Amino acid sequence: MLGINPCFSGVINAEYSRFGGEISMEGLKTTLIKNTSFVVGFDGTQHVLYKHGEVAYRGNEIVYVGKQFSGTADAIIDAKEGLVIPGLINLHCHVAASPVEKGFFEDVASKNFYGTELYEYMRCTQLDVEDQRSVFQFSLAEILRKGSTTIFELGFASDEMIQLIGDFGIRSYVGPMARSCVFMTKDGKSVHYEWDEPQAFKRLEETVDKFHKFDNKFNGRMKIALYPGQADCVTPDYLKEVRKVADATGMLIQIHAAQSVNEYQTILARYGTTPADYLTENGIAGPDVLYGHYIVPSGHSMNALKIGNELQTIVETKTNVVHCPWCFGRRGLILESFAKYQEMGINMTLGTDTFPQDIIQEMKCAAVFSKIATQDTYRTSAAQVFNTATLNGAKALGRTDIGRLCEGAKADIVIVDIDNMEMSPLRDPIKALVYSGVSQNIDKVIVDGKTLVDNGNVLGVDHKLLRQQMQAANERMCKKVHTRDYKGRTDIEIAPMSFPIIE
Repeated sequence: MLGINPCFSGVINAEYSRFGGEISMEGLKTTLIKNTSFVVGFDGTQHVLYKHGEVAYRGNEIVYVGKQFSGTADAIIDAKEGLVIPGLINLHCHVAASPVEKGFFEDVASKNFYGTELYEYMRCTQLDVEDQRSVFQFSLAEILRKGSTTIFELGFASDEMIQLIGDFGIRSYVGPMARSCVFMTKDGKSVHYEWDEPQAFKRLEETVDKFHKFDNKFNGRMKIALYPGQADCVTPDYLKEVRKVADATGMLIQIHAAQSVNEYQTILARYGTTPADYLTENGIAGPDVLYGHYIVPSGHSMNALKIGNELQTIVETKTNVVHCPWCFGRRGLILESFAKYQEMGINMTLGTDTFPQDIIQEMKCAAVFSKIATQDTYRTSAAQVFNTATLNGAKALGRTDIGRLCEGAKADIVIVDIDNMEMSPLRDPIKALVYSGVSQNIDKVIVDGKTLVDNGNVLGVDHKLLRQQMQAANERMCKKVHTRDYKGRTDIEIAPMSFPIIE
């Protein structure tokens, strides 16, 4: 059995053996998933629906998708007439912090910063080291439970946390943050940047060390990536060095860009250009690059500048965009629009970013917000956003073995229970899942041929203890908000309760 870090003992059941070693195809059992309503297969070009289809996998590789498996199965999974889909790809997560912000970030925003939480509130939700571990564990369980089988984690990424992700069994791209400065506000009126370029280069060296230590480990499920933070927090010299490292190692790059009007204005004032053009000029563009968000380009209703055609730059460089609609939508900001980006030829992918870490909800929001932005029900369909969470995500990672169910693909599979009011009646399973389904409908999640979620529960995890630890972390964080806020405000003063509390 893999050793679980002692810091997490009690949460993970020591009797449940996850896996991390290499898998040999010799002597492996063949597992057959049968008794389905639909299987979302892949015909080499697009997803197709096999009514009452079957899926067979041997070890961590799919060996059959179609109407009826003719081979011999060593084990049977009864889908109970459920919907079988590819594991979903979540390309923008902040695993180490996101859940603790629940109940704090909603219904508040910084009016002087165009409604973003970045500069005023995020410093207030920093966690003590002892709480980071339980929050990290909670995040992984939530992400997996809600259907994501591949994630792109953006955070500090200590060796301990990378090891935990690997032990957990989820397929992961981990980007240790290495940026030239941090942002904050000291007066609630302006954004302040504290620069430390030498520290950024040191962190970049550490990322290379982590690449050599962890990349392609855990049976190939772990990949280390480059994460230079935010476009306004990096210098041209540093970005050029990041590109050199990417070219030398093959690591992917993800960076936040055009995620706020303040960031956009800052880059324009410093360099006289747009975030996409600034990044492109300094090597951070191309098929191996993902821009987190790019939600307020020139011409957006909150950014009425007319200074070029940065979206065309993204198209021409074949840079990917990761769309995280919910965390912006809850603040009244939407992409204008997903349909426009897609139609221009930008490879749109999906992420959850903050909370809830629910990729099914993100598909729903991506479709509905786009329809609202365009006032056109025909633009942005359920099929398009499903592709975004599967095939498009795989394309951004440069892979053809995930995000689809076909022979030769990895056995990353989700089974959705349809015996509920959300998924019934079932005519078009993709429309039902995107517009009416909820993550609680997920019955099983299989990653790399191993069942990690069964009957809606993450196997080997003490859910009750995990929730208790999460609650305690949230309460400790709230008590210390005043020590991190620039005005010394309490959590209640910053984020009032919805109704008065009576003890």
